[in-house]
Amino acid sequence: MCALGWSTVHQSCYQTIHGTASRQGASDGCRSLGGYLAVISDDHKKTAIQGFLTSLGFTSDTDRFYVDGSDAETEGVWLTEAGDVMKYTGIDIGDPNGGTTKNCLFVRSSKLGDYSCTRNLSAICEM
Repeated sequence: MCALGWSTVHQSCYQTIHGTASRQGASDGCRSLGGYLAVISDDHKKTAIQGFLTSLGFTSDTDRFYVDGSDAETEGVWLTEAGDVMKYTGIDIGDPNGGTTKNCLFVRSSKLGDYSCTRNLSAICEM
């Protein structure tokens, strides 16, 4: 059972937060809620999270949410916040496309890709 304000999706609890200042701000915001940036570990979870965003009305290409994953340390090597190598990124065709300027994963209702870590995006948190 999820805490008040959290929704059950794919056997985990999720909540969105809006208007974070950066990926670090997104991560800090999730921690303040008792969670962490959502980890997309397989296609099923990716689809479930994207369906959750759609159910909340986030269907625009501009509705982007930070999730866990960055290749800022070494281009092309995606790490979790804990420093573990990600075995699955689920990045869609056409991404990653930013080289060293886009090092953080984002999800939206129709795509998972890479984006600048300093952009003002929302976040999807997991507990």
